[in-house]
Amino acid sequence: MRTDVHTLRLGGPASTPLPSVGCGLWLDRINDLGRLARQLDAVMPRHLDALLDLRSSRALENLPGLMVSAAERDIPVWLYVICDDHDPTGSLSTLARRLEGLPGPPAGMLVTPAAYLKSYQPDGVWPSGTSPGQARMAARVLWPELALGGGVPTYFTELNRCRPDPSSIDFITHAVSPIVHAADDRSVMETLQSVPDIVASCRALAPTTPYRITTTAIGAWTNPYGECLTPNDGSQRVTLSDDDPRQRGLFAAAWGVGFMARVAYAGVNAATLSSLGPPFDIGADSLYPVGHAIAGLCRAAGQPLRQLKLGGAELAALAWQTELLAVIEVWIANLSADAVPLYIEDVDLLELSRLTAMGDGFQPAPSMEARLRAGETDRLAGFEILRLRVQNLGSGPDC
Repeated sequence: MRTDVHTLRLGGPASTPLPSVGCGLWLDRINDLGRLARQLDAVMPRHLDALLDLRSSRALENLPGLMVSAAERDIPVWLYVICDDHDPTGSLSTLARRLEGLPGPPAGMLVTPAAYLKSYQPDGVWPSGTSPGQARMAARVLWPELALGGGVPTYFTELNRCRPDPSSIDFITHAVSPIVHAADDRSVMETLQSVPDIVASCRALAPTTPYRITTTAIGAWTNPYGECLTPNDGSQRVTLSDDDPRQRGLFAAAWGVGFMARVAYAGVNAATLSSLGPPFDIGADSLYPVGHAIAGLCRAAGQPLRQLKLGGAELAALAWQTELLAVIEVWIANLSADAVPLYIEDVDLLELSRLTAMGDGFQPAPSMEARLRAGETDRLAGFEILRLRVQNLGSGPDC
């Protein structure tokens, strides 16, 4: 094996498929249903996680448009509902009336009292109002057949401090944010190393319960640890901001592929990346690189994963069996700002394209394809993503 470069080796089938890949959506931040429809058509997410704050009249007003647009495209909608702290039944009854007559029921629902958007120390003072478990019970009365979740729309820390009873929930969920403590590029990418441990810890709380990671991106939509988000004009790399400039470039795409590689092989059932519209927009008439990456992952959701081995922490990769039994698709993301030498071992390369910062999606790279096919090395630019289609030569060795 070559030791002077990063070498990719394919192995046999993995034990899990690529999970359902979807996008988030904030109902109180939809300004243009036509724009939403164009994004849905461009990306075709396998599901939508819609944040619905019942304290916002605008969110409720936008709900019918979302449900109709999603139903027209056969996209399941999972509602992440923020309810009143002291009268969950009243606010949830309002939601039930709004849902009457709309296309199809939601695929599932998480109900969170507003006070539980904040983080509390285990031995600290906790909210005196409705608990998440009590809110879920109120929802169960209104929707006895609906999948109701346990967890939080924020982060695993908050879930771990307020653990749901596994017997009372139909799925478990939380989000992930990489910039709670440090916002420089290297630190943000290094947070990916902790993702498998987060997944394992959450699985241990509810081992047999479907596990859905909700809307995750570089930024944050709320601050559980302080009064507000960090002010940002869209150009600053700061912690806990809802307008990180890297969302619009290759960085977010590379981070998203790295995140998906880790949660997919860890066996989550669904993962939600970025959002249609603010706060983690993927672009509309012209998708940002992260939008193109998410669209490709959405198309592949449910396909059997393949094992692989890739030397070096600078690269992340995942592979899956395509609908053509003779073809495997491999994605490789450079998680560093520096170019990385790459060599592909014992692989019959059929096709290669690369995602760059130009905003035009994956494009053929014939020179690079020729070099890698000839058994030579080439360099993957900073934060660049490669998409390979290779010949399936059998089960291959375990990696």
